[in-house]
Amino acid sequence: MKKLTLAATILATVSLSACATSSMSKIDSDFGSLDNDDDGFISKAEADDDNIWQHFSNIDTNMDEQLSRQEFNTYMQLNTGKVASDSEVSDSAFKAEIAKFDPIENNFSSLDNDSNGYISVTEANDDDIANHFGYMDKNQDKRVSKQEFISYIQTYGSDVAEDEALEMIRKS
Repeated sequence: MKKLTLAATILATVSLSACATSSMSKIDSDFGSLDNDDDGFISKAEADDDNIWQHFSNIDTNMDEQLSRQEFNTYMQLNTGKVASDSEVSDSAFKAEIAKFDPIENNFSSLDNDSNGYISVTEANDDDIANHFGYMDKNQDKRVSKQEFISYIQTYGSDVAEDEALEMIRKS
């Protein structure tokens, strides 16, 4: 009897969550257009004026009250056809995003303008790598360490970098 009750409860929960998702409006904006201050995250304030607000708590898996690119893309991919059309999902997915970015040309040292061992959001914006910033910042501390920089370029190579950046990786 307990197993039957548990199974019925689980089925009801799954059914309710499916209904709730289907009644929500679709997300019609990509991450970049929602991240108004270009800090690599969508805050509650940024989401408030958009149809992503209904989805915010479902997307914010680590409950830090901001959405990272990874959280956003994962949610969009897991809910293909439910919260966005296939083309919207693919446009917000990582490979589609990096294809639009200008490649990283400079090595870490030339991007770290204040020589503190990190690339800040401001330094990234000044050097036109802002679009890559949220993907590089794995620990989400709003700065990119040399290791995060190297790891990103080693992982994605010429898809994201050229010139001095690739040369730096070859020498490391």
